[in-house]
Amino acid sequence: MANMNDDNFFNWQGKLVNKVVTNAVAWNIPPAKVTALSASRAVYEPLYTKAQEKDERTKADVDRHRQARILYEKELRTFVNAYIRYNDDVPRDEKIAMGIPPRDIEPTPRGKIELVPYIFLKAIGGGVIEVRSQTEKDATRVSMHKLADGIECRWILVPKGEMPPEGHEDAKNTMVSRKARFTIDCGDKNAGDSFYGFFRWVNTSIPANSGLWTKALKVVVA
Repeated sequence: MANMNDDNFFNWQGKLVNKVVTNAVAWNIPPAKVTALSASRAVYEPLYTKAQEKDERTKADVDRHRQARILYEKELRTFVNAYIRYNDDVPRDEKIAMGIPPRDIEPTPRGKIELVPYIFLKAIGGGVIEVRSQTEKDATRVSMHKLADGIECRWILVPKGEMPPEGHEDAKNTMVSRKARFTIDCGDKNAGDSFYGFFRWVNTSIPANSGLWTKALKVVVA
């Protein structure tokens, strides 16, 4: 609406209100809302017409039209969202004819995640490991990949002197965090063990679209 010039907006709102008045019963729109919308149209249209009279209009006429359009646009936007855009009684083709895109009932599929997360580990004591994930290595804030549902972590604790895991398949524990910054409680009795973690951006609805695993990341439990 806001991007329409005055003429296009005038024509659009007229067709919209006409459609609403004609189909209000079929579309189950409350009569009081239709009456209020028609009243607002009756206020706006004469001000528009007066503002178009370039030889006779005054600056006050133009200003009154501008302010009336702002208020009318706001009312139309509220009305459309409340009684048309998400109203299943309004046929899809009618919404399109009124220039109102119907809601997307099919979620847009998310593509394959190609990136590996940047993970920073810190033993903060009490057997707790803090995990910070980022989409960019040098970013100052934690972040979540826009295509991911969260961060999947597979991890294992290895006592001192024992061999580290060869890959994420060797990890004994799995978790998914929906936050980019989270903690893993390894238990304070495991202080001194080495924490090895493998991380990836995960798509929980389509696992095949999840990202690649990081290499093994290590921190000593404190």
